[in-house]
Amino acid sequence: MLVRNPDKARTALDVHGVDRSAVDIAIADLTDAPALRAGLEGVDAVLHVAALLSFKASDGPSMRRINPAATEVILDSALDIGLDPVVYVSTVGVFMPPRGINLSADDDPSTGCGPYTDSKIAAEQVARRHQSKGAPVTCVYPGGVIGPSDPSPDLSDSMATLRDLLRGSVVPFPAEIRMGWVDVRDVARVCVGALEPGRGPRRYLVSGDMVSMGEFTELFTTLTGRRFRHLSPPAPVMLGLGHAFEAAGRLLRRRLPLNAEIGRLFAESVRSGGWDTADQSPAAEFGYPGHTLEETLGTTIRWLHATGHFADRHAGHLAG
Repeated sequence: MLVRNPDKARTALDVHGVDRSAVDIAIADLTDAPALRAGLEGVDAVLHVAALLSFKASDGPSMRRINPAATEVILDSALDIGLDPVVYVSTVGVFMPPRGINLSADDDPSTGCGPYTDSKIAAEQVARRHQSKGAPVTCVYPGGVIGPSDPSPDLSDSMATLRDLLRGSVVPFPAEIRMGWVDVRDVARVCVGALEPGRGPRRYLVSGDMVSMGEFTELFTTLTGRRFRHLSPPAPVMLGLGHAFEAAGRLLRRRLPLNAEIGRLFAESVRSGGWDTADQSPAAEFGYPGHTLEETLGTTIRWLHATGHFADRHAGHLAG
């Protein structure tokens, strides 16, 4: 494991029941190109999942700078050494805002909605440059990743958003917004399956089920017995809410379930109608998907409750 924080890495190993002594841990920051290169020596393949992700407006320039630069160093170095394969975990965010109703891994990247998606689109261009030359780079595009055993004390991005949204009874997003939710175990299944040499450049979309926010909260109601009300502001108001939440987060020094970039993501989804379908069939070779959205959400709610992120009232029927 090539990581910035070895303590966090060891915690992740413990959460997943992996013997610490069975894993070599090397240390490198994404801004330290020599350490990144040195960390790739002596391995057979690379699974690149690291990126700077922040809801703070002040971190926008850092995301735009660090994420593509680090991806370039890692991919260039891995291919110079001759590693095969090099699996790069991207995001469906590189296709935002939507340009059509049908999503495919072979679609061209879109224009982005803010610092994070801009940075991942720039990193995606690095990966596709290598793919165009026939290099063994595989891109994986997850949707909103949820599921059990999140090793981060503060929860990862999609999990924290899910927790913050579903602790209350009012969802500040229109019910018609469409997005994909995918089980972290299914994403892992595809990433591990893609670590097979000799297959050249490939792309796998693992966006999960494309559902409206209304359908998602209806499923949550079915599982927990709790009910939610959706706000349905028009797109310009959605953008304004995003900026307002971002400013409030800075003042309160806490993460809120909306910021300027998410506000634009959702506003663009409302304007375009979002994606109706997503071609995830190439990932079926790895047994994807292995979980239904109902199974994933039920497991996630139980895990959030068991680990103290949800109180009994949040988990409803699943608190028992």
